[in-house]
Amino acid sequence: MMFFMLGATILGGISVFVLVVEGAAYLEQGTDLYRDRVAHQVRELDKLYVRVEPHKLFYLNMTSCFAVFVAAFLLSSSMLIGLFCCPAGLLVPKLWIKVVRARRLKLFNAQFMDAIGGISNALKSGLSLQQAIGRIGMHYPAPLSQELSMVSKETALGVPLEQSLENLCVRVGSEDLDLFVTATAIVRDTGGNLSEMFDTIADTLRERNTIQGKIQALTAQGRLQGIVIGLMPVALGIILYKLDPNLIIPLFQDPIGWVILTMIVLFEAIGAFFIRKIVRIDV
Repeated sequence: MMFFMLGATILGGISVFVLVVEGAAYLEQGTDLYRDRVAHQVRELDKLYVRVEPHKLFYLNMTSCFAVFVAAFLLSSSMLIGLFCCPAGLLVPKLWIKVVRARRLKLFNAQFMDAIGGISNALKSGLSLQQAIGRIGMHYPAPLSQELSMVSKETALGVPLEQSLENLCVRVGSEDLDLFVTATAIVRDTGGNLSEMFDTIADTLRERNTIQGKIQALTAQGRLQGIVIGLMPVALGIILYKLDPNLIIPLFQDPIGWVILTMIVLFEAIGAFFIRKIVRIDV
């Protein structure tokens, strides 16, 4: 009996040791993965000329997780559901970066459409392409001035203009800019009139922008319907909770209710995906 108890104690100790070691290994892997995620977010913000220290981004992630935990706990009155929803807070900085990038890209495209005409006029006055880009960048606000000034700095340090423009495409991710850089490279290699080519590109971009505006107007009703359909279950749940909380609370406290909520979120996501595919038309 004594040997049996001793063997059980040894096996229990070994099991605890293995669990601790494996848990520490998984924790280390998770820490490295999160560190890489934060570093990637910092690089993305650097491309947007937004300087954020990694530790401040870490605090933002933790604050987002805590806010999601508090919101889920207040809605469900369950600590388990709050902890389960807590990691969703890590998506908040990513979504914020995505929104900032989209707004910056839209502003850049609007500025760049007019800047192409200015570059063409500068070439007609006798300036080189590098000088024209630097001159135009000085007369526009951010983000166009930031990107064109970076091109001027790179070329001043000895980077070829073609490579600097390719780096600009990678940073911005604009289809209009890709068209400009590709056409510039082709004309410089094969020979041709850059100013006339830039005038043609400017006219093409203006016509495409006009068509995109018409498409946005025609698909506005579909987008509004998607928003209404997506918010209807949430609004209905809030109304029912105000009328009779006992009808809604079991959804957050009972396992069957969790399954129903998961199905609702899944079907809502599928519907939003298809509505987005229908109303989104690329030109």
